[in-house]
Amino acid sequence: MCEDGIVATTDFVAVIDGSTSKAARQMRPDMRNGRHAMMLVGESLSQMPADVTMEECCHLVTTAIMEAYHQYGVEKARLVDHPEERLTASAAIFSRHHGEVWLVGDCQCLVDGVYYDNPKPEEGHIAQERSEIIRSMLAHGETDVASLQRHDKGRDLIVQKIVRTCHDQNKSFAVFDGFCVATEKVKVVRIPSSCEVVLATDGYPFLLPTLHDSEEALAHQLSADPLCIHHYLATKGLMEGQVSFDDRAYVRFRVIR
Repeated sequence: MCEDGIVATTDFVAVIDGSTSKAARQMRPDMRNGRHAMMLVGESLSQMPADVTMEECCHLVTTAIMEAYHQYGVEKARLVDHPEERLTASAAIFSRHHGEVWLVGDCQCLVDGVYYDNPKPEEGHIAQERSEIIRSMLAHGETDVASLQRHDKGRDLIVQKIVRTCHDQNKSFAVFDGFCVATEKVKVVRIPSSCEVVLATDGYPFLLPTLHDSEEALAHQLSADPLCIHHYLATKGLMEGQVSFDDRAYVRFRVIR
């Protein structure tokens, strides 16, 4: 089930990326933690006053996620020690009142074709390591692409590094996870009075001004480099039975004020 989502109200437009779960434990038995986090963020945004600041928005979402922890009887101390078990999401949020886009975590946007993102500090290095591991395996005949699409041995070898980066949440990068958002790590993009805006999650490796072109670029990537180890480096690739290497959400709109 998709862990990314879109919210559009009179006052806000957002894409939300629920983080892929890195732990077996789920808050709800019927829903993965990433989707649960995405839905909580979306519900919070749909109820917010139009004039909330970025800091107030982060506080309201944080409160909603923390209330979910209390509802499911999860102790805060456990989540301090095991941040990989938190309900975690990133988002790109447009505030009509403030004329701003808030990049909380590693979502992305285009403003009249100018690109903005807010990547996690270590993710690029970990993706590079996975790429080198898999390319070495392939070069030495230890496996093949089809086998890796059934079982990503490269990801197996870097997943603990990904888990360790969870301890940097709301320290070296911002996310929604029920703990105080590191608002100094939120990228704020000022939006001109008349322009076209695209918001997208990082399931689009090449963000372009139209959905058609972004989907076409994604399709080319998946065809040419399904493991995401050459042209675009990621911490996971296209697995057997899936349609892409990651969930994705894309919304385009025009701002007229």
